[in-house]
Amino acid sequence: MNYNIVYYENLAFEILTEVSIHNFLNKDKSVNQQVLGMYVNDWGADRVLQKDNKFLICKQIEEAQIVE
Repeated sequence: MNYNIVYYENLAFEILTEVSIHNFLNKDKSVNQQVLGMYVNDWGADRVLQKDNKFLICKQIEEAQIVE
């Protein structure tokens, strides 16, 4: 059973990894979006959520489809 699930805006996301925000900060303390985007792409993720001082690198869990 996977316990690395978080819910955001009524959607379920699997947390693939979490990383400290300071790893992606520029000298002026802004987030380097380009480097963060490459990191997210490397993980095959599609969403970044923030909790405390960490980024949660997540992948959306698709809703189940009923097959008849």
